Amino acid sequence: MRIIVVGAGLAGLTCAKVLAERGVEVVIFEASDGVGGRVRTDELDGFLLDRGFQVYFTSYPVSKRHLDHAALDLKSFDPGAIVRRGREESVLSDPLRDPKSLVPSLLSGAATFSDKLRTLALVAGSLSVGAATAGEMDGADSSSLEYLRSYGFSERIIDDFYRPFYGGIFLDRSLSTSSRVLRFTFKMLATGSTTVPALGIGEIPKQLASHLPPGAICTDSPVERLLWDGGRAVGVEVDGEEHEADAVVVATEAPEAGRLAGVAAPEGAVGQVCVYYAADKLRSGKKIVLNAEDGGFLNNAVEISAIAPSYAPRGQHLLCTVALEGFGLPDGEIYRRGVEDVTRWYPEAGLRPLAIYRVPYAQFDQPPGVHEWLPENRTNTPGLVLAGEYTEDSSINGSMLSGEKAAGEVLRS
Repeated sequence: MRIIVVGAGLAGLTCAKVLAERGVEVVIFEASDGVGGRVRTDELDGFLLDRGFQVYFTSYPVSKRHLDHAALDLKSFDPGAIVRRGREESVLSDPLRDPKSLVPSLLSGAATFSDKLRTLALVAGSLSVGAATAGEMDGADSSSLEYLRSYGFSERIIDDFYRPFYGGIFLDRSLSTSSRVLRFTFKMLATGSTTVPALGIGEIPKQLASHLPPGAICTDSPVERLLWDGGRAVGVEVDGEEHEADAVVVATEAPEAGRLAGVAAPEGAVGQVCVYYAADKLRSGKKIVLNAEDGGFLNNAVEISAIAPSYAPRGQHLLCTVALEGFGLPDGEIYRRGVEDVTRWYPEAGLRPLAIYRVPYAQFDQPPGVHEWLPENRTNTPGLVLAGEYTEDSSINGSMLSGEKAAGEVLRS
């Protein structure tokens, strides 16, 4: 049996890995010059730059089946966050997992005492949830904002903590994302560590690709169209050449899957502008910094080299910042506005611009109820299978679960 996978992102690589382990011949055609899709890392003058701020939760239930955490050399963030309003700083964290934050968290003005108790209750409640994806979370769905308000959280902690914190996860500070996503990610945060691989987030797809035989991945090979025979998908055309297969797995982003396969894929997207600076050492440590200011440009920032020193050359420091707007601004204006925000918090930062990544399609949009009508891996077209985060939820875990399920559909057919 010969299977063609279109796309070498996490879903496509996971699908190919599972099939190869079962003795199936697999060929991946990837349009770009490398594996990983949006999960890639570049090197610039000794700095490691992930293409957009991304983290890996060690408690992801699916990815643990396919990744060797020890080989990735995962480096952990400290739990919680630093909330900034100009020179004012508040620390919010889980004192059970981060004992040194107990006093600062109790003294934090970003939340009322009741908010802190409710957060601990939310942590405790998440420990018993057995869902493998956001879509499997039980109960009625609503927006994350509605969920937090129904839980009794004050507007203070919603505005100062939850909007920028989940803005960094959802890429949307309005908290209009499905509450199932909020609850699932909260469980991941509460039950494991937030990490990055020592050599960048791109090590994750590289490790998946290492399970495939030499020559199985064809980069710089965009698929122009699918080949059909009597209503069955039988291959692809690449650079004018036809390649036949027993089945085709389309493992691209949702819009491209819609174009190639004619399937109804989720519309809408959220994105980020990720801005990197070389910096003098900050005082933020291993926690993410959240911008609670009204009218600020950046949503969050982190001295990523404090978490993983290998992200920066010896003796230097790397600051990763994220804005949720400004995609059309010139580079100079983006750098300037980022510097303005950071130097209000840390005047001694000494920022030097390095790189900007505009990622308008970082996730598919996930409004309340979205998980009820996402497409399945199996299609009504013989020989055609889908793989991509948009069949599960927008996460590393969702992408890999979709690839795993797609491989199962191929094997069953």
